[in-house]
Amino acid sequence: MHEKTISEIKASVGKNLLCAIRFGTEGEPDNFLCVLEKIGFGELERLKKTMKKRGNTVPLFFTKKELRTAADVFPLEFLDIQHPHEVLYGRDMIAEIKIQKKHVRRELESELRSKLIHLRENYVWLSSGREIKSLLLSAVPNFMPLFYGMLFLKNVMPPAELDGLFDKVSQQYRFNVAILRRLKLLKQGKIKVGEPELKRHVMELLDFLQHAISV
Repeated sequence: MHEKTISEIKASVGKNLLCAIRFGTEGEPDNFLCVLEKIGFGELERLKKTMKKRGNTVPLFFTKKELRTAADVFPLEFLDIQHPHEVLYGRDMIAEIKIQKKHVRRELESELRSKLIHLRENYVWLSSGREIKSLLLSAVPNFMPLFYGMLFLKNVMPPAELDGLFDKVSQQYRFNVAILRRLKLLKQGKIKVGEPELKRHVMELLDFLQHAISV
């Protein structure tokens, strides 16, 4: 699927395209990233025409310089891209990114606190079980980059599969990840719960976030 998109991007920007990477894990397996030598307005105009043909498949675009410097600011996102990834074109510039633990710790704490605040803030405005369910289901994939960061700090290679990721984090940090496993089943449609149970899940997720922040 992405090969045709990469071919069209290459035709659009030529030698300016340095590499193209497919990345993603369970639940979001088909994301991709393109690294260009430069990205000016002219390149964006040409890319815009190309991407309109491809529907919803929109890659991340970085310049080579941005790729080298952005890992200090977004280390969790780059860990997410690195584990796992596949080179579709050019050299593996993602594997060359050096991520430092001090930057991971900083973003990890910021993200955990933001998620806790977001959950509190949004829950007080919700008035139906359907809205609560939607809020909860958005949480599971968003935890994957955070877990990559947690395992990175322990020098542990993260599994690409979600249950394996839960297991590793639980082992390394003594977290009770039962709420996240439950939400995964809910997202997959394997269980159905009523509004009282959904509210209990919100409470359990709040407890999980507070515990994660304190570790």
